[in-house]
Amino acid sequence: MLRFKQNSLIAWVLALGMFVIGTTSLSILGVGPALTRDLMVSPGDAGWLVTAFAATFAVFAPITQFALGNRYQPRSIILTGAVVLASALIWAAMAGSFAGLLLSRVFAALGSALIAPTSAALAVTLAPDGRRGAFLAIVFSGFTLATVTGVPVMTWLSLVLSWRGAMAAIAFAALVLLCLVWATISAQTCKRGEVRAGTSVTVSLWNPAMILLATLGMLAAQFVLYSLMGELLGREFNVSNDNLPAAILLFGLFGVAGNAAAGFLSDRVGAKTLVWSSILGLAGLLLLLRYDLGPLGGSLVLAGCAFAGTLFTTPQQSRLVELVHEDRHALILAMNSSASYLGIAFGSGLASSLATNMGLSVLPLAAFMVLMATGAANLLIQTRLPVQS
Repeated sequence: MLRFKQNSLIAWVLALGMFVIGTTSLSILGVGPALTRDLMVSPGDAGWLVTAFAATFAVFAPITQFALGNRYQPRSIILTGAVVLASALIWAAMAGSFAGLLLSRVFAALGSALIAPTSAALAVTLAPDGRRGAFLAIVFSGFTLATVTGVPVMTWLSLVLSWRGAMAAIAFAALVLLCLVWATISAQTCKRGEVRAGTSVTVSLWNPAMILLATLGMLAAQFVLYSLMGELLGREFNVSNDNLPAAILLFGLFGVAGNAAAGFLSDRVGAKTLVWSSILGLAGLLLLLRYDLGPLGGSLVLAGCAFAGTLFTTPQQSRLVELVHEDRHALILAMNSSASYLGIAFGSGLASSLATNMGLSVLPLAAFMVLMATGAANLLIQTRLPVQS
């Protein structure tokens, strides 16, 4: 029982790391207006700060895990990532030019790429029998909470402390993470089996690599809606400016609830069943968004999309780790993180293009079509995977 409590505490520490990463990745959306005024750049230029983080994370998450994951203990990798992330955020707070800030975002993504997949893999290692989904859900509750609170908190901090103060606040959170990881995670906690020399990666990673297509598609489908959620609620469902914060809060609360439900259900109904429940549930809700639902109906259905969408992440990661040896958990979860960020980038870009050229009303249908392609790919992939996946 004592060991279970210790491992649960570690899972919550790792959740803090995911919160810091999530808030860092989204921070520009909150501090952008103040930042662009101070550095005298256009909003379009500020968009490159988001792209730089996402692209760097997507590329380097699997590379760093492949290079370091089987050579160093998870504790060392997470501590290194926390140092890099905190240093990059301090650098960002002190940046005197846009170029310096852009480079700090690259290093922040590098630190995040060390922390995120390693944390997920460590959660799998620490989880007792039958609790893998619950532990993964704890860790990723941090990222879910960041997607809900990251932008408004950073916006508020930029008003109170300036955008530099807001960046410094995240840096402080990264330093707290560093101290907590140092205090709670020991080398013995992270101990695992030795890696055999010459282990083949190509064969062991082929099947899960195909599953990652579903991750990319699922995140793309969601962010076709999420990236322009405020505009969609206001212009398509007539949610007033006064009620918009409440509608977005409702969306966030349903997202948190979906993550919690995924942790509870993943170990009970099976990962594959929950993945399909997420895909089909989201599909049904996207079809409802094609109708004139009014402010309350539109807010509730869009919040339902958040619930259905967040059911996906935990069981998808459980499926992946079942297909590879323990010494490849961090690498395959890094690839999953990369697929997620690529999906976010693709979905957001598609939403911007469609909204500009065809209007906001087409976004639910576009998200549905992406999701159906994802479901078809997932069905095809499953015919080539072992039965237990």
